Amino acid sequence: MLNLDKFGIEVNFLTGRCVSSSHNNRKRSEWPPHPARLFSAMVAAWVGAEKPNLSERAALEWLETLPPPSIAASDAVPRTVVSHFVPVNDPSIIPRKWYEQRARRISDLTSELQRELSISGGEITKKAARTQRKITELTDVENQILNTGNTNPSSALEMFPEYRGKQERFFPSTTPDEPRVTYLWNIKPQDNILKAFDRLLKRVTRLGHSSSLVSCRIATETPEPNRIPNDEGESMRAFQAGQLKYLEKKHAYHMGTKPRSLPYIDVSYRTLRDTDSSKSLQMPNTAGEWIVFEFSHESRNFPPTKIVELTTAMHAAILHYAEEPIPEEISGHRTDGSPTIRPHVSFLPLPNIGFEHSDGRILGIAVSLPKVLKESSRRAVLRAIGRWENEVSTLQSRRNKKTTIVLRLTLGAVGVMNMYRLRSPTSLVSLRPPIWQHASRHWVSATPIALPRHPGSLSRGTSSARAKAWAEAESAVRTACSHVGLSEPLSVKVSLSPFLVGARPVRSYPVFNQRNKNGKKLFRQLVHASLKFENLVSGPLVIGSGRFRGLGLMRPVTDPDENYLNS
Repeated sequence: MLNLDKFGIEVNFLTGRCVSSSHNNRKRSEWPPHPARLFSAMVAAWVGAEKPNLSERAALEWLETLPPPSIAASDAVPRTVVSHFVPVNDPSIIPRKWYEQRARRISDLTSELQRELSISGGEITKKAARTQRKITELTDVENQILNTGNTNPSSALEMFPEYRGKQERFFPSTTPDEPRVTYLWNIKPQDNILKAFDRLLKRVTRLGHSSSLVSCRIATETPEPNRIPNDEGESMRAFQAGQLKYLEKKHAYHMGTKPRSLPYIDVSYRTLRDTDSSKSLQMPNTAGEWIVFEFSHESRNFPPTKIVELTTAMHAAILHYAEEPIPEEISGHRTDGSPTIRPHVSFLPLPNIGFEHSDGRILGIAVSLPKVLKESSRRAVLRAIGRWENEVSTLQSRRNKKTTIVLRLTLGAVGVMNMYRLRSPTSLVSLRPPIWQHASRHWVSATPIALPRHPGSLSRGTSSARAKAWAEAESAVRTACSHVGLSEPLSVKVSLSPFLVGARPVRSYPVFNQRNKNGKKLFRQLVHASLKFENLVSGPLVIGSGRFRGLGLMRPVTDPDENYLNS
């Protein structure tokens, strides 16, 4: 076998292209294929063998315990995606429920026949003979085929593809500069593991769509990876210990016929060329650690424009459980009561926006701890959350409730919000930090930005006065970027209407006021904005005067022309 210091799996795309849809946008292609997709392809090859090999299963279980792989993959050009209307999968004239009912009936009659024979000592009584005839009638396949029955002719015609209904499908394709991807682990496997993978990989024939034909093997040469697991970057689906058993459990449920999704964990990957130079990637001072809380289903009807009220209640809860003296990075104020000038903890409602069918509902809230936050302040926040959860846990244990710790936020007339802290990956994409973190040159507001200075009336006055006000609003957005440590964007577009599907227009939000250091109330104009930077910017990015209260939350956009942008 090969004498390698690293273990690598090489995937060669035989047609020179990869056909695979992104898991969260069926119109986008996935490149490079995510590690979880590769693992599932190998599991499918293992199960598809005439007799699944135990040593190959052991190799898969060994692989799932390793950390996420590094990836070597070239750049790729996505093809323009068009919709295709294709016949639905083969329909069944006889519904599945009919088969299930017949199977239960045969099982009941068989049990009844066995009871009759045991009572009669094996002698075929009249009752046993009748039961036996019923079983024969139910299992006589030839008779059922010859009997035309009363099948609806239109249902029968649907067995032919030209008479079936058509369903819109998308087949996003990517053409890489080099049709090869290598997944790399810094480990030297034992010979028996290598032999098992050598056999298994020969049977992997596709990765993604059935037209995405591949040839896989153990890498004879281990190239330098250009995508590595990192705390920040592009989110990819990876696998973890127990993945194979979980796939088996899911298959036992859907049996390849019911709707299903690929189990995975989120791992952020950084493209190395983005970090070759300190000038190629910018990071705002709002970037850092998120502690995410998911709202329960009954709490997702909270008005999505009341985010300031929500964040104020969340901040009050943290202050309530924080130990004295409370650092100004948590309170947001100096000892004299004036606003702090240090980057501090912020509270960010996470809306369901940016996807084709997004409705804008708030699905959860993140407590954002910027990297520049003092470690003592960070620990103070964690202790406050811990004390909150411990108090709730104690109450639940007294009531003999061993469930997830559900925290409650009281918002006056709005009612009570129930939520729980996320401790494992969630199926709700909007609650996954990588969605808000990955590096991009194009950023769009998810919630309106509160401008740091008033631009003047944007909708009243003469045309020249309005033009001047809009120019001033763009300038204020540029200033807001500099306030969080970024260089000015190349272009700024401001609007009172949202750019992202599901986001709310400015007019839907209540007036936002702030007090300055002298206690004077200042009106803050709200706008939506689309920003384009010269260099990549890594998030999370929150800008404007309301950035500590959930306003000005920005969403990275990979392609400005994607369908999740409002036209």
